[in-house]
Amino acid sequence: MTNIDIKVTNPNGLTPRLAAELVEEANNYSCDIHMSDGTHEGCDLKSIMNVFGSIVAGAGDTLHITFDGLDEVQALRGFKALAQTMKF
Repeated sequence: MTNIDIKVTNPNGLTPRLAAELVEEANNYSCDIHMSDGTHEGCDLKSIMNVFGSIVAGAGDTLHITFDGLDEVQALRGFKALAQTMKF
């Protein structure tokens, strides 16, 4: 199991567009990927409806993403690259 923390720096928080980018990236991998905002149990990051129903993240919050499975290292690399190119 590996993980990454992504700081939300967007003044509008985790917007639907940004959430969709995370879900799209998650669906590139076969491993289990879960996200939490530190206050809720978390959700399956491969489902946009789960993300909308579970995660409320504002500017300054941290998203905790965990990867578990055969391609978790590749998924971690992909999310690191995404975090560098997008303002979450």
